[in-house]
Amino acid sequence: MSRPKPPHIVRYTIRVNRSQGERVAALKSKLNAKSDNEVFDYLITVGTNQRDDLEQLVYSLFGDLADNLARRFQNLETVNQLHLALTDTFIKYALTALPEVPSSLMAAARARATKIYEQVNITAAREFQRRRQSDAYSAAELGLEEDPSFSSISDRGV
Repeated sequence: MSRPKPPHIVRYTIRVNRSQGERVAALKSKLNAKSDNEVFDYLITVGTNQRDDLEQLVYSLFGDLADNLARRFQNLETVNQLHLALTDTFIKYALTALPEVPSSLMAAARARATKIYEQVNITAAREFQRRRQSDAYSAAELGLEEDPSFSSISDRGV
């Protein structure tokens, strides 16, 4: 009759080919292990630790990405609020300071306003291109914080 095994021990039977057996023996001598069980314990410990380290690294990278995205969205929100404030101020000025055009001059005023509007847009587009080519819209020039870990993303224009 076989003797009962202790409840805290689990028995595994594994089969390895000759080259794997030689690698286990080489690792056993390298580790100065007393038994194959110590080698397998080492391999299981190292394998699970590496997995845990990789998992922590992935969570850390996602956390950093989320923080960076949150900062960038906050910057966009700030620019959006500035744009709304400027638009609001301009509309209030236009409604209170500009005189009303008499109906007899309305057609000529519309034609003149359309021409001026086109000229302003062309001038703004040229100025935007000039500033863009001179790198005036870079984060450093705009005074925004530049995160070096994401500089490769901003270099691609994303």
